[in-house]
Amino acid sequence: MVLDSYLHLHGKEAVRIENCRRILEYNEVLVRVQTYDLTVAVWGTGLRVFDYNDSEVIVRGDISSVELAEVK
Repeated sequence: MVLDSYLHLHGKEAVRIENCRRILEYNEVLVRVQTYDLTVAVWGTGLRVFDYNDSEVIVRGDISSVELAEVK
């Protein structure tokens, strides 16, 4: 069963990614998260991960872009 990915943008300050599986990469300028069907790359400055649990992750900072790639 594949769970849909949900992204909620809060201006340029935060993005909440639901149904995440794991954090692939995490530093101040890039956070890459794998969901069940997507890889989500959040680019910006001063990025930090909050509320990471088995169903969602919240990335906060000065977000400049969000990139989506289908998991194959």
